[in-house]
Amino acid sequence: MLAMSLRVFLTVILLSASHGAQASERSFPTFGSWSVSCGNTGFCSTATFVRDQSTWLDIRLVRDWPANALPMLRIAANTPLNGEGTLRFAIDGKAVEALPITQLREFQPSVISPAGFRPIGGEGFWYPTGPSTDAMIKSMRDGLTLQVELPGADGIKTINISLIGLHQALSWMDERQAQTGTVGALAETGESPAVDAPHATSVTTVVSLPPAVMATWQNNNVCSDIDPAIFASSDAISVSLDNKTTLFILPCGTPTAHNSAYVALHLVEGSKARHVSLAQMTDLGPIATGVLYNARWNPKNLELTALFKGSGLGECGKWNRWKWVNSNFVLLEEAARPTCDGIETDVSQWPATWPVVTVGRE
Repeated sequence: MLAMSLRVFLTVILLSASHGAQASERSFPTFGSWSVSCGNTGFCSTATFVRDQSTWLDIRLVRDWPANALPMLRIAANTPLNGEGTLRFAIDGKAVEALPITQLREFQPSVISPAGFRPIGGEGFWYPTGPSTDAMIKSMRDGLTLQVELPGADGIKTINISLIGLHQALSWMDERQAQTGTVGALAETGESPAVDAPHATSVTTVVSLPPAVMATWQNNNVCSDIDPAIFASSDAISVSLDNKTTLFILPCGTPTAHNSAYVALHLVEGSKARHVSLAQMTDLGPIATGVLYNARWNPKNLELTALFKGSGLGECGKWNRWKWVNSNFVLLEEAARPTCDGIETDVSQWPATWPVVTVGRE
């Protein structure tokens, strides 16, 4: 058994070396003040955060993976809003919408957010879905500045949000969700029918796991020692690879302040679930690990990334990117910054530790 595991592991390493690993985004990009991100199931969003003295406003545009999923707009603020007031929007000085707070609050219970979506704190509202949201998105996409009037308890607070970069952010979402050129596109629409985005299935409860997967997951007491509420919010997923094979990305134990641990399980119909090992690099060479941190799944490319944070600032640690090939993960890319010095350093600037850069002899 040990020899077989070693052969599998070495095969993974050799495949990664011969794959010609390509450079990728180590973190989600930002366009102007608009950041983009995607959940493990395949929903994507773009967001901007603006602070004006003690008041902040967060705006997020979210779209789930189904072809018929309506885009959703969420507005959140840290200031208590006057229930008798009205939330007003203007774009480039022209009023476009006025929504009474009482009506917004009544509308919220009817909204179902995408599985895995975790909104920011403060008082948040989903904008009315359907044609209203479509019209607002189009106006924002084509504008320069969004002005929001917040009816606070101490009066009206006006916040200006730059819309520069939003069009590019929406284009990125279209490309990631395979909607570019379709009637469902958010940026450059076309005549092709909308399609389901590459996606995975959300797993929110342990009892919903197949018995074979549950047995393997619970075999590690550390993994099963997790509160059901934390499991439900972990963005755990199952990925159908074919009619008989499924990959599971599941949380493993209670998260720490900086890191959430995950494991990958591989299930072939009629067999026991297998705990998948993943390759990582050390100073002495490659090793296999069964635990990854802050896991992020890319349904489009069948790629998995992990980022272990060495501190709360996140300026140090290790980042990996693997691709699912046949029945194992191939290590495509790794970067690390071992020094936790308090100097904020983006993951994109961390030195690469795989593929190994070789220098020819003179």
